[in-house]
Amino acid sequence: MSSETQDHPCVSCGACCHTYRVEFSLYELASMGGVVPDALTHEVSGNRVRMNGTAQFPVRCAALIGDCGVQSICSIYEQRSSTCRNFDFDSDRCHEARARHGLPPLTPIDPIWPLAA
Repeated sequence: MSSETQDHPCVSCGACCHTYRVEFSLYELASMGGVVPDALTHEVSGNRVRMNGTAQFPVRCAALIGDCGVQSICSIYEQRSSTCRNFDFDSDRCHEARARHGLPPLTPIDPIWPLAA
């Protein structure tokens, strides 16, 4: 892991992985030509699947390693779904998830800001 990745606020957060349902097309599964490991998902409907651990409360994605707010790393980061790839850090949903877990909103002094510019 690069020092830039280690400094990214998501590495010590994981609030989104503890808050939101992660649902996506079954065509993102490895068995269907995608990259998401099938074993970490379950079928929701004919063409939709969901990450294990994100359908119940408390939410905790099955791919997450670590503790919310301390160190949280996605074990399948390079194989994560489009739902996760499209989740914007520093969005309203990010701030809502962080607040739900007692974490402050991100600010321009957080280490990722120079990288995002």
